[in-house]
Amino acid sequence: MLGIEQKKGNDTHLCGRMIAYARILPSPEMDGSSTPFDDLIKNGLLALEGDFRAAPQTPSRKMLNSAMDEKLNNMLATMEENGMEIPENLDVEALRERLHELNNMEVIPIPARIGNFESEADILNQDADIYYVGEFLGANQAHFCLTTLPIFYQAKYREQARVQEAALLNEMLAQMESSDFVDADTLEKDTEELFPDGVTLNTFVGDLSKLLNIRVIPFLLACETDSEYETQIGLFYNFMKDYPQQIDVSRVDHAIRKLRKQSDNQAARTLLELSCKKINAIYSENTKAAEELEAKIETL
Repeated sequence: MLGIEQKKGNDTHLCGRMIAYARILPSPEMDGSSTPFDDLIKNGLLALEGDFRAAPQTPSRKMLNSAMDEKLNNMLATMEENGMEIPENLDVEALRERLHELNNMEVIPIPARIGNFESEADILNQDADIYYVGEFLGANQAHFCLTTLPIFYQAKYREQARVQEAALLNEMLAQMESSDFVDADTLEKDTEELFPDGVTLNTFVGDLSKLLNIRVIPFLLACETDSEYETQIGLFYNFMKDYPQQIDVSRVDHAIRKLRKQSDNQAARTLLELSCKKINAIYSENTKAAEELEAKIETL
């Protein structure tokens, strides 16, 4: 779209973190003069990044409306104390209703910032949806283009999340009607396959940490052949298909493959442990713990 090239990621399943960058060419119009963006350009690249995975912390509509009512009431009381008459053509209740409408509008925050990357390879190595917006003579128009892209990206990401939530809710309601839920103890009784056909994270109830550490990891490590492993890891990916951050599932797969080749690989063992903990944190809706674990993983 408009010459923007997606270098990494999947538009139909946005991950929530985006990086957009432009290549800045020398502008003959500048004649050596500086611009406010000079310090932001590194090796001819200007980049912007935003992480929209955490839901914005906003007060409830009831709290916002209550605060707005209080301010309006205080203003009216002050006018009365100072002997000021309310204009005859002013409908106070209509004004209050209009303020509530404005207050309840969904405003998309833009927590995007200038990226600190040394090269294009450094950018492409990031775990993010990455977009290249093209070449620009000077940074002014490039910056304008880069700052508008996160608005569109965030709206698409949140819309995808809402659609996914609705689909998951419908699936869970259908499963409740059919009583098709399973727990870790039930899954442990199956010794042939890692997961029975049709079982997903949405049909699982119970301790996910127990399932990962007592069932999934030992089962995958014990696969006798690579072919058997590919079959069983495929079942794991299918089980986790509705997990929101698929990079964690890939990390578990990557770490187990390393450990199958070298059982004393401490780096792989640490990655596996942290990834499983993060998956459980997200499953348990513990956002703070998930963010802390992600920070630890990124240091590996």
